[in-house]
Amino acid sequence: MNKFSLHSSFTLVLFLSFLVSTPPFVFGSEAPSGQELRLTHIARADSGGMYALSSNMGALYSENRGRAWKPINQGLPREQVWPFDQRHYRRFTSFSLDSQDIHRLAATTSTALYTSRDAGRTWAEVKLSYPVKSRDYLTAVSFDPDQPRRIYLGTSFNGLFVSEDEGRSWRKESEYLDKLYRGAGFYEEITDLTMVPGLEKQLFIASGFDNLIYRYHTQTHEISVIELPKEAKGLVSINNYSGGITDEPALEVHFQDSRGVYNLRSRQWSFRPPLLRSQNRGGSDPRDNEVEAAQEEIRAIYLNAYNVTGKRLEEHISFMKAHGFNGIVVDVKDDWGRLTYGSGLKRPAEIDAVHTIFDIEELLKKAHEEGLYIIGRMVVFKDKRLYQADNYAQALWDVEKDGPWGHKVSETYEQEGEQKSRFVQREFWTDPFSEAVWDYNIEIAEELEAMGIDEIQFDYIRFPSDGDLSTVRYRHREPGMQKTEAIESFVKKAAVELSVPVSADLYGFNSWYRMGNWIGQDIAMLADYVDVICPMYYPSHFPHQFLSQDNYIERAFELYKKGTQRAQLIVGTGTRIRPYVQAFLMGHELSMDEAEYHNYLNRQLEGILQAEGGGYTLWNNMNKYYMVNGRVSELNRWMLELEELGEMPNPTL
Repeated sequence: MNKFSLHSSFTLVLFLSFLVSTPPFVFGSEAPSGQELRLTHIARADSGGMYALSSNMGALYSENRGRAWKPINQGLPREQVWPFDQRHYRRFTSFSLDSQDIHRLAATTSTALYTSRDAGRTWAEVKLSYPVKSRDYLTAVSFDPDQPRRIYLGTSFNGLFVSEDEGRSWRKESEYLDKLYRGAGFYEEITDLTMVPGLEKQLFIASGFDNLIYRYHTQTHEISVIELPKEAKGLVSINNYSGGITDEPALEVHFQDSRGVYNLRSRQWSFRPPLLRSQNRGGSDPRDNEVEAAQEEIRAIYLNAYNVTGKRLEEHISFMKAHGFNGIVVDVKDDWGRLTYGSGLKRPAEIDAVHTIFDIEELLKKAHEEGLYIIGRMVVFKDKRLYQADNYAQALWDVEKDGPWGHKVSETYEQEGEQKSRFVQREFWTDPFSEAVWDYNIEIAEELEAMGIDEIQFDYIRFPSDGDLSTVRYRHREPGMQKTEAIESFVKKAAVELSVPVSADLYGFNSWYRMGNWIGQDIAMLADYVDVICPMYYPSHFPHQFLSQDNYIERAFELYKKGTQRAQLIVGTGTRIRPYVQAFLMGHELSMDEAEYHNYLNRQLEGILQAEGGGYTLWNNMNKYYMVNGRVSELNRWMLELEELGEMPNPTL
């Protein structure tokens, strides 16, 4: 079943900050209006008073240590997500309480900063300006207790910013954070920020992916590392400690399964039980569901529609059985918007989108007889047929041309023996804000489910990334709706309508970092609705300066290992990470000899297995899997044996 139907009732997931010694009953407290309460951040204000942020009800305040909460939301934004009932507030990513003035609060969504001076009774958005960019994904905020007008702002991939005038202007501080720099202009995610009264000009930076805390002197720019105890796993948040263990300056550090207090003078750790153990969002174990368990074992190859018929299909099945593969990703709606199976739907037929290439019933029957899992790849928002339909009614619009928007690229061609060039449009984008586009694609997915497909995989569930995007007009956009909310509306509506497992393909960077503000792909949001995330960590598609090292093949191993681990940390245990693997060569890789490209593929797979990923899919656009060798067979066989024993793969390779 899909994520929405499996996990329609969420348990509490608390990313705790600033809370020191709250009794357990606070988390089972009364919610306003009788709604389920899903808290994300909590802070103690004074004796009995507490602030909280929630994933569904905005900001809250409690006068009685969390027994009951009341909303304090005036000025905070409501989400614009289907069915547009205006019930929920946008997701918060961080929270800060001014330790010198408990009535002064700050909170961030991924795109905006909000502050309150009156204990949350009213909030105001702080307009961000350059060098903070609209694409930056905000992850952390902190007041400076010694400089009331100073605010620090942390991001997912663009480092650290500081304002000296309460947000009216900003400067970038990242150039001094060399330990966080990862190359090609990217920094490690800043998970949390805090400052400790009495330690002037010292900013503490939590890096959840590195499981480190950095101590940064804001004047000298010196940066050092606070090593965490080996037993402490899963850094969640940090804050100034103000409890009873010590009167000296200290940090309170929340981990997934414990809570530590770090004395900044003695450099000693004291540990306490967690305030609340983090739990999976869903109340059921995925292994209890037979379909869910099957997904964990998928080792697939991608095949286009022409290669799943007749002799070609037989040859590919023989190849798969010889090498230990058990799944096929096949195009059911391709990059041009063509339905490649025998669809009986009216709307696709009206716009000439039905181009039957293979018999889906025959494919499913043959595949299931062979024990193969069939995943239908649907390209969603890139769709030439729907783009052109009804006088471009669903196309992105170009405000300068007053016509359909498109990005054209140069190509060469031969005419009468001469080489000539011309500009052509190769991608045709429909409007991701359009509910008609959502419904069109969901109807196709429903038909495929009724035909017996094992899984629906949505590809190109994003906005365009290339071309002059400044001229784009989104004619179907709800007022105030963000790109991430358009994508969320589509997957949320699809999850309601579908029972078959659903997966989503994401750019490699969109699974390495939280960066949904770029093209709408927010991995943490998507994980609430889909069962599998499929990152494309193709090494050739990352800038060479990113995670750079001398050995290109070993870099591929690191990209897949760290990328898979990072994605799993972001989505939690309720969603599987099944990456696409680069089984093709491009650019300078074409000079690799046979031994090199075999090793290139093998190291990608070994990285996934060491990261305990949930399967993978080989991608080769031409379906020529010449890079597969005996080592792939060995890894597949070994992985299957571990799965049958009920153990998680973690090879020493």
